[in-house]
This record gives sequence, structure tokens and C-alpha cells, in this order.
Amino acid sequence: MNPSSKRNRHTKMYVLLILLSFGFSTLAQSPKTYTPKLQKVTVYLQGAHLYYNENVTLQAGNNELIFENISPYINVASLQAASKGAVVMEVKHQIKYKEKAIATRKYDKEIENVLDSLEDIAYAMKDIDNKVYVLETEKSMLMNNRIIKGQQLRDSLPTLRDGMAFLKEKLNSIYEQSLKLERMKAKLQKQKNKLDTRYSSLLLLQSGQEVFNRTAAQQVNQVVVTLFCDAATTTQVNFNYFVQNASWVPVYDLQATSSTNNFNLKYFANVTQSTGVEWTSVPLTLSTSNPTETNVKPELSPWYLSFMEYLRNDRISKTLSNARVPMQMESLSIKKKSNSDGYDDVEEDQKYVQNYVQITESIIRTEYEIKLNYTIAADGKMHKVLINQKEVPMIMEFAAVPKVCTDAFLMAKVTGWEDMNILPGNARLYFDGGYVGEMYLDASTTSDTLNVNLGRDKTIAITRKKIKEDVKEKIFADDKVETRTIEIVVRNTKNIPVEIVLEDQIPIVTGTNEIRVDLFESGGATLDEATGKLTWKVKLKVKDTKKITFTYQIRYPKGKTIAGL
Repeated sequence: MNPSSKRNRHTKMYVLLILLSFGFSTLAQSPKTYTPKLQKVTVYLQGAHLYYNENVTLQAGNNELIFENISPYINVASLQAASKGAVVMEVKHQIKYKEKAIATRKYDKEIENVLDSLEDIAYAMKDIDNKVYVLETEKSMLMNNRIIKGQQLRDSLPTLRDGMAFLKEKLNSIYEQSLKLERMKAKLQKQKNKLDTRYSSLLLLQSGQEVFNRTAAQQVNQVVVTLFCDAATTTQVNFNYFVQNASWVPVYDLQATSSTNNFNLKYFANVTQSTGVEWTSVPLTLSTSNPTETNVKPELSPWYLSFMEYLRNDRISKTLSNARVPMQMESLSIKKKSNSDGYDDVEEDQKYVQNYVQITESIIRTEYEIKLNYTIAADGKMHKVLINQKEVPMIMEFAAVPKVCTDAFLMAKVTGWEDMNILPGNARLYFDGGYVGEMYLDASTTSDTLNVNLGRDKTIAITRKKIKEDVKEKIFADDKVETRTIEIVVRNTKNIPVEIVLEDQIPIVTGTNEIRVDLFESGGATLDEATGKLTWKVKLKVKDTKKITFTYQIRYPKGKTIAGL
């Protein structure tokens, strides 16, 4: 073989080795671990979506990246990842446990000192036991003495008295010394217990078991993303997932003043989360959807009707076992209105709120993208976030229902509130800077006017009484007739004129034609025939008093009693 062929052969082998080594290094790249920062959060009525991104450096070929700072409550099915500079081959969730720490000899001296102290305590406790034994022996010898036992026949009374005094003195001395020794032993035992605990901890630290035991129960949740790229590059990897341990509840502040005809409606969200991940300085998006609810349309089952047979009492016991109830009972679900608390004082610049909240409406949801960074701790507590606010027009008027309560109520009729895309929730009411109370803001109502009660007014005096009641039975007829007259008196004690809406009622009849109700005198009221409600709009000058009377008649058969009359 000529030298030129040998050189070519060696060159080819060298190039092949380089290519093989490059290929093996590409395939055998070790995973890289990152701790990405949470970038943004979308909070639903129940649940939240957490979004991450991280700048990474990739080599040509396959790259396995491990991301930590992941919630332990991750919904694995919702996990997804993307990257503009590489192909996402796989994304998965895994759990890693802390590795066992390596044993060390750094605690040898401390362990030796603890053992020396335990040895000293053992000798001290042995010395106390010996002293207690001596005292017990002395006590036994004393109690077994023939003089103390009174076995000397020639003992005189003075001798017995001296013996008893000696016994008392010695026994007191023995018991006193025994008590001191018992206390000393108890103190030594406490020291021994502490040293035993310290000794056990040092042994764990020495072997590395202490660190391992503290962290073994703490699992580390990871998201593993496998990427492929043709050439080495620096790009960004995005991934997100859903968790259930978060929610938001709408709450409102309604602020009115007597000097303006506007209502300041502030729309807040009480956000809570216990996802195990701190939301540190992240922008929030609040969504009105709920991913945890089922998306399956319900189906109707046939609704059967039939007559129910009533059995005689003496046959019930015989036929109960064979009786069938052909009626289908429909269950009633009662939806309770939650009275969530968690208000805290938040003062925002009203002028600039709209600049930081972008509202997006889709077919099935509304989203409020808040362009301010919030920090929400994973503590399960409520954190108040301002969503929106608006000055909505209102009309204030007084209203009263004297049949139920003789107080006048200041009412505000609010319009334009439906443009804020709000949800039903609790609202705090303020009037002229004072706290009035709370109400439930029912955003699901079909009315475009919201009635808000701003409080009672005692300066408008109202009385209601029955001034006439006449009951007659017709001789040549089977009817009984009752006639009633009601008087309402309203007086304005204010220094300004007012207008008040008064409400009362007459009964209405359902289910029978035998009862008849007629309104003889309405006093100028507007009658709602469907409900029987009477409404008056009364204008009162300063210190003015007005009287309203109305009369109605009820006709029904003799010998029958009317329920509800």
C-alpha cells in the first residue's frame, strides 16, 4: 500500500471518529434544569391557568429540559408547551424526590461531648440512688427499734415521750432529704432527655439522615419538555397548565352622594389561591368562565302523569307492599347566595383605572386583563383586585310601604350598570361618605333599572289605620259582603319639599269565582290588577301633611271562611 493511500485511510477514519463522537454527544446530552418565573395567570371563577416562559440555549438534535417551580396540584391533562425556535417532541409531568445527603464526620466532637455529659448524669443519678437507699435503710432501722415499737416493759411515760420526739425529728429529716434527692433526680432526668434527643439528632446529621428525613416527604414537581432543532440556537420555551386551587368572587362598592345624580360603582374581585406556587408580581386576567363545570348538555327524560289512588286505612297495611307510585318526583335544588367576606380598603385613582384594564367579550365569556402586576400569596386568603369602575346615573326618591313598616326609605334608581358586564355578588353601600349596609347585586335580572336602598328616613312621619269596617249579610241572597276603608297619613318634617312613593294593596283572588274583590275608592292610586298593588306618588311641601284613603269590598258566600283574610 502506498503512503498516499495510507494517509487517505487515516484521514477518513479520523473524520469518521469525529462524526461518531459528535453524534454520540448529541444523543447523550444531559437534561438541563431551570426554575422559570411565572409570567401571567388567568383566574377563572373556579381554577386558574398558570403561564411560564424561559429563554434556553439548545444544541443541534434532541434537548431535554426540566422546569421546576411547578404547582403540586397541576392538572396533567391540561399541560401544553410551545417554542418558536424548535419542535416540541414531548411534554410531560414528573415527580422527583430529594436525594439522600452524604454522611459526614463534622459532628464527632459534639457527639463526644454529649456522651460525656450523659455519662456524668448517669453517675450523678447513681449517687442519688445510693443516698436514697441509705435514707430508706435508716428509716427501716428506726421504725424497727424496740423502743419505738414500745416493746420495753419498763418504759416510762417520759421515755416514751422522748422516743416519739426523736422519731418525729428523724422522720422529718429523712423525708426532707428524700424530697431534695427526688427533685435533683427529676432535673437530671430532664437534662438526660434533652441530651438523648440531641444525641439522636447528631447521629442523623452525621449520617446525612436528618436532611434526608426533612426533605423526603417534599416532592418536587417538574415539567419535562423534549425539543428538537436542526442547529444550535437560543430560543424561548412556553408552557402552561390548569390548577383547581384558585378562584375569584365578584364584590362591589356603591357610593352615592346627595349632591350629585350619579352612582359610583366599583367592581372588585376577591382572588384566592392555594396552588403551592407564589404569584409574585404577575399580571392577572380574570375570566367569567368555569372550566370545572361540565360542558355536556342535559337531556330530558319523559315526564309521566297519572292519578294517585288514596287507600282506605284498613287496606293500607294489606296493599302497601304492592303499591306503586306512578308519579315522578322532581328534585328541587336550592342555590344559596354566598355571603363572602374579605373586604379591605383599596383606594385607586378613578381617572386612570380604565387605562389598566382591558375587557374582552367572547361568545361565552368575558375576560378582564389587568395590566398591573399583583402578588397573590398561596395562603388561601382573599386578595382584593379592582376590575372596573363607572359613574352611572341615578334618580333618588323616597318610598314607603306603611302596611309593613311606617318608615320612609330613600331609594336610588340606577341605570346603565348593565354595560359593565358584571356578575351577581355582594355590594357595600355608602351614602354621603357613611356606610349604609350591604345588598346582593343581582346582575342576572332582566330589568335595566337597579333599585338600591340608601337607608331609612325618620323625618317623614307616616301612619296607617283602618277607619271603617262594615260586614253585611244579604237576607235574600247567599252572599256576605265586607267593606273596609284604610287611611294613610304622611307628613314632611324636613325643611325641603320631598316626593314619596307610597305602596299598599288590596287582596286578589285565585282558584275560585265565588270570591269577588272590588276597589270602590282608590284615593288616586294606580292599581296593578295582577298583584293588587296600589301606588301613589305624593308631593309634600315643607311641613306639609297629606291624607290618603282607599276603600275596597269583598263579596263571598255565607257560611264559608276565607283563608288569608
